[in-house]
Amino acid sequence: MNRLRARMRWKIVSRRISEESLRHDLVASRVLGPGDLVMVHSSLSRIGNVIGGPETVCRVLQSVLTDQGTLLMPSYHQPEPILSMIQRGVVVDLRTAQSHMGSITETFRSLPGVERSSHPFSSVCAWGRDGREVTANHSSSPYICGPRSPFHELLNRSGKYMGIGVDIRVIALYHVLEENWSEFPVKVHDPRPFPIQYVDASGRVIKRDLVIFDPEVARTRIDQQVKGAWIRQWLTHDMREQGVLQEFKFGQARSWIVDARLFYERLRELALQGITIYTTRREVKALRRQEALKRRPKRNGRRERGMFESARN
Repeated sequence: MNRLRARMRWKIVSRRISEESLRHDLVASRVLGPGDLVMVHSSLSRIGNVIGGPETVCRVLQSVLTDQGTLLMPSYHQPEPILSMIQRGVVVDLRTAQSHMGSITETFRSLPGVERSSHPFSSVCAWGRDGREVTANHSSSPYICGPRSPFHELLNRSGKYMGIGVDIRVIALYHVLEENWSEFPVKVHDPRPFPIQYVDASGRVIKRDLVIFDPEVARTRIDQQVKGAWIRQWLTHDMREQGVLQEFKFGQARSWIVDARLFYERLRELALQGITIYTTRREVKALRRQEALKRRPKRNGRRERGMFESARN
């Protein structure tokens, strides 16, 4: 049985996937079209044995969007090592700093016509009609997802978020809500500003303060592998039930896409109910119990006292 399973896995992985096949997957699923604005997170290994590798995936996405569309990809690095490097006096240079979000994003970063936003560890690369505008003002706010950041621009311009072979932990719209809605119920940031200096993609030296997330608060956040697993599953189910999340196949990868505005509005609705990407299963159960108690009809106190006195007599 184990040999059979191993052979089946080998056949799936070894089957070569063509550019035409991937393009067909996107067109047939109707999740993207010419002129769309989309942020794509991806895993090449989940797609399968793609002929031409990550370059092929980039070409497919570009061809479906056409030059009238705009393709965004993350070019992040883990913040802790970057902040540590900066404290040691090492200069982060976005002209050469690699993306740590997979081989597709790193290939995309170096393609002709791709712009890179100005952030030392959460930059975004963009290609297409609105690429320069979307990435131009990332350094204008100390927040990663603040006003005029690529993530906020994606929301304002009614863009889409797509995951290819990854789950919904990658969606930065969670942080757009936290950093732009004053009524968000959780204080997620370290109150101390972090002074920083780096070189942006144009070669300019940037000096500014950053606001970073509080690691203690983030312990149960949706992107935590173990402690965030429950809220990932819960939110995926909720977005599917609400009709916000659409699923499709891209090569061998289970994939999804969401409308940024609909996703953001649903997050806001849930936050008003006390449910965020930091909420645990125990906390949701407690909220449900409170709701059940509120819905329980109140008893008539005077009538109950009269009945009790009659029974006692």
